[in-house]
Amino acid sequence: MAYDNNWVIWVFLFMKGSLIWSIQRYSSLFILAYFVYFVFYLLNATDSYHEWSLFISSFEMRAATSLTALLIILHAYIGLWTVGTDYLTKRTLGFLNKGLSNQANLIRGIYYFIFIFSGLLYLGVILYIIWTI
Repeated sequence: MAYDNNWVIWVFLFMKGSLIWSIQRYSSLFILAYFVYFVFYLLNATDSYHEWSLFISSFEMRAATSLTALLIILHAYIGLWTVGTDYLTKRTLGFLNKGLSNQANLIRGIYYFIFIFSGLLYLGVILYIIWTI
């Protein structure tokens, strides 16, 4: 049975170099800003549970946390996608073993499926916790 990777071409149709670079860099800046804001709050907050609860459960903080979680997963997705396209190729796997070289597309497809599924699962759990609890 031949492995059909047309879905991979469709999924990564918009994965252009400058777009990937921009998403990677700007997402990291937003994640850093969120982290700095959160640490600044922790250093300047009182030890009141009520104040902490109001801060964490505010709409603004939930929205910022949701966006940050999405950007972290997108940032990781781009990094993992780059690893897959660079190292899970026929040529690269051929250095290890000829049999692996013949199965490079299948291995890369399984790799993509695992990290896409994991990312969506993590995002779903994070959003569920943030917005329902």
